[in-house]
Amino acid sequence: MKYLSFLSVIGLFFLVGCSSTTGLTDYPRYSQQVEKMMENQENNKLSSSLSGDVVPDLSKLPQYMAPGHLFTMSHSSDSKLSGKFRADYNGVLQLHYNVNVDVTNKTFAEVKETVLNSYRKFFQKGVESVSFTLTGKEYWVEVRGLVKKPGRYLVRSSDTLDLVVDAAGGVQGDISVDYFMASLKQSTYEYQVLLNRYFESSESVDKIRWLGGDSIFITKLDSLAGSSKEIPFVTMIGGVVKPGKVLYQKDAGFYFYIEKSGGLIQGLGYDECYVFRNTKEGVKRINFSFDKPETIPVIFPNDTIYMNSKIQTAGDTWLQRLGQIAGIISTAALLIIAL
Repeated sequence: MKYLSFLSVIGLFFLVGCSSTTGLTDYPRYSQQVEKMMENQENNKLSSSLSGDVVPDLSKLPQYMAPGHLFTMSHSSDSKLSGKFRADYNGVLQLHYNVNVDVTNKTFAEVKETVLNSYRKFFQKGVESVSFTLTGKEYWVEVRGLVKKPGRYLVRSSDTLDLVVDAAGGVQGDISVDYFMASLKQSTYEYQVLLNRYFESSESVDKIRWLGGDSIFITKLDSLAGSSKEIPFVTMIGGVVKPGKVLYQKDAGFYFYIEKSGGLIQGLGYDECYVFRNTKEGVKRINFSFDKPETIPVIFPNDTIYMNSKIQTAGDTWLQRLGQIAGIISTAALLIIAL
């Protein structure tokens, strides 16, 4: 769930005051991280800010015929041999006279030879006059799971993953609130892509090359509890407009998670800011000041950030009481005038 329950908030308040949650005074600072990133950038070694999904590089695979490819065939003496024929999702090209040719893992020359040999028995001579050409290179992709219009779609080689998901009506749910995973199967390759990260990235994370007969299965992250692949989050509690979970981004700083949580709310207690972190020694607490950048920590995967938004200083209390006194005096003065 995007938003934390009331019990989670109560539990965190308990952690803030709990003596068993020891504080960390020696921790990596965000300012140190920025300096290191700038140094790496000068050396042209700056790593990507995207903690990306591993997409197999299929660009070097042989250019075979594929499910979805469209072929045109004709013969001057037999009209049944004239027309356009598309390889189905399984790669089978169904032609007249019960001729079926599997185009998978074959070059166009191999497919054409197989087709002509299949029709040779129907001609005493002249089978070479059968015209057989490749007309289009579309690819069949099946999209299932949490999409509005599941089914099989013809896509172009240049179509990106988001366009294919859009062709299936988009995800069922709000991708700005929940997290969705796309599990892809392409030939012997199986991998996963986190759609939220993919859609938000300004970099070209889409290295997907369609092979035809591909399948995409969309699930919500909550339903992947049994998955062995851990998706890291940062949990924001207090001090922001939209508290909840934010997808962890490598090298992203503290302010990134504030922005993703809708920004700060009024009344923030700058000195009562905490990061709770699971370590080998248990849960550790980092206390930092929002108005002192040198104290802001580097954010780790699965950190919980808490900022107190109801801090009232002695000065605030004095001003509030002064306002109350002024209100009483004003009310008394109006009563005297009225008399």
